[in-house]
Amino acid sequence: MADPRAQPVSRTGVATPKFVDRDLYRMAETYGTPYFLIDEATLRKKVNEMEHAFSEFKGAFRVAYSVKANFNPSVIKAFCEEGIVFDLTAPSELQFVLRCGGSTENVIYTSITETLSEYEEVLGLGVKKVVVASYNGMLNLAEAAARAGVDVKTMVRVNPEVHVHAELRGSMGHGKFGLQLYGSGQDTASGVLKRVLASPNLIFEGFHFHLGSQIEDPSCYAEAIEKLEAFVLGARKELGHFEVNTLDIGGGLPVAYGKKVPTPKEVGGKIAPQLNSLAESLGRRFTLVAESGRFLTAESTVLVARIVNVKEFADAKYVYVDAGYHVLLDSALLRHEYPVEVIPGGRQALQKTALVGRLCDPLDVFPTSSRSKLGGAEVGKLVVFKDVGAYSIVMNMPFHSQPRPPVLMRSGSGDYRVVRKSQDTTGLFMSEGGDCLHP
Repeated sequence: MADPRAQPVSRTGVATPKFVDRDLYRMAETYGTPYFLIDEATLRKKVNEMEHAFSEFKGAFRVAYSVKANFNPSVIKAFCEEGIVFDLTAPSELQFVLRCGGSTENVIYTSITETLSEYEEVLGLGVKKVVVASYNGMLNLAEAAARAGVDVKTMVRVNPEVHVHAELRGSMGHGKFGLQLYGSGQDTASGVLKRVLASPNLIFEGFHFHLGSQIEDPSCYAEAIEKLEAFVLGARKELGHFEVNTLDIGGGLPVAYGKKVPTPKEVGGKIAPQLNSLAESLGRRFTLVAESGRFLTAESTVLVARIVNVKEFADAKYVYVDAGYHVLLDSALLRHEYPVEVIPGGRQALQKTALVGRLCDPLDVFPTSSRSKLGGAEVGKLVVFKDVGAYSIVMNMPFHSQPRPPVLMRSGSGDYRVVRKSQDTTGLFMSEGGDCLHP
């Protein structure tokens, strides 16, 4: 099933070829609709874009993939082959990475709950670098490391409390994530840092922060770095000299769903001077880590659905597809305006066109962007939702007793293969408790 126009996987940054209409229809006939289709070459191209984004930074740079965005094993395997770092928040994610050929040498583990049992599990599997974000979490990590008899490179997650112009903000006063740089009480960056430096099995490695998702103005990074610099210089006066070997600036690189957003190169160029100034001030060229889940995966994937009904009024046209927000949840949660295209297309309808799903819910209406092309919508044609590779696949839910659709991948050589089998109604019934009806 190879597309003869498909190019091999390349690290040169060459634009990934588009999917051919006849291939999309062939996949629809073979596997049914809806289905997800991932392009491996785009995954690798996005790694390449990130690797070149911070070329003006005068130190080492590593790309980190946030597995929560898409944990399909074929996606993880492609990133393992790229040799990038993995940002993990659960032991189950670690199991996925290891089973896909990943190494704990390329793992930064950032727990949210920071329990002793969790740390014992991941240290037992070989994790060597852990981010702590609370005083209790730090104590649990220290105890787990002592029980295991291992040294753990420990990073402190801070909350710079800067204004972030983003879809989802992660930097705010007394927020869920990270430690305030200053303040009273035990859950402050200075208090946790002091204990890390004094713990025999915790080797201080550096700092971590995460400002948000879909960050449109990268100046917040520069402000956060400036605040962190002042904090480190002040802490050195109080605690004595300590090295900062790694700085993880989290994620936030935006995806252009329906509007113009800064490119990774523009973001990197904006904050590289501040990073270089920080390295000079600290007297050490630290390793810079930038994370991404959304940017690395979103543009790699399309969702293909079929038009099953059309309803027309004088001033409006409703186009019904056999998908819904149960397979594209961000369309309802975040009102993502995914670029949408009818294939084959046609003349745009005179009425306003609404694209709706098959769920019995008024929220099941897909927001469309200026990049959407809904002309020629007729029963039987396909609708392609673009840029859906982040969070959509992993957030599938069985609303209306809908089984999970299949996930396909086009390899770098142009072959198509199944990377997640479709779920049938019997499988869903049993997984939802049908197997418990007759104990």
